[in-house]
Amino acid sequence: MRPFLIALILTFSASSAHAQSALDALMAEAAADCASFENGELLVGEESTNSVDLTGDGVPEVILDAEFLRCSTMAMAPYCGSGGCALYAIVDEEVFEWQSLGWRVIDWDGEPILLIGRDGGWCGVSSAGYCFEALNWNGETFLTVMPRVE
Repeated sequence: MRPFLIALILTFSASSAHAQSALDALMAEAAADCASFENGELLVGEESTNSVDLTGDGVPEVILDAEFLRCSTMAMAPYCGSGGCALYAIVDEEVFEWQSLGWRVIDWDGEPILLIGRDGGWCGVSSAGYCFEALNWNGETFLTVMPRVE
């Protein structure tokens, strides 16, 4: 494992051991995917992993933004497409995944709200459109008014 990746993972020691295990698994999967394509090496950008309180309990969760993961043998980012990039939020041992054109956490009267930029196809318009999904934590999962598309 690359030294930068090890340092990046150790940065999130405030997160639970379950979250660390989930992050390790996601990174290992990304490295294996990259290695399977002409022996590529996973390149991890500094902005790929973020420590943010998503649940409002004052303890940061981990967000992995695949926009900042690259593979040395691929011209394009392997985890992105025309509708955005994979975005993962790790809460305790559970991993939540979305397709994202960008994200931000805002404070709404003390409640963290995860805003995700979405491709218009998620919002009922052509994919050239752009909209936002707002998510909040209810103690068990993320809630949104948008129906989940699978």
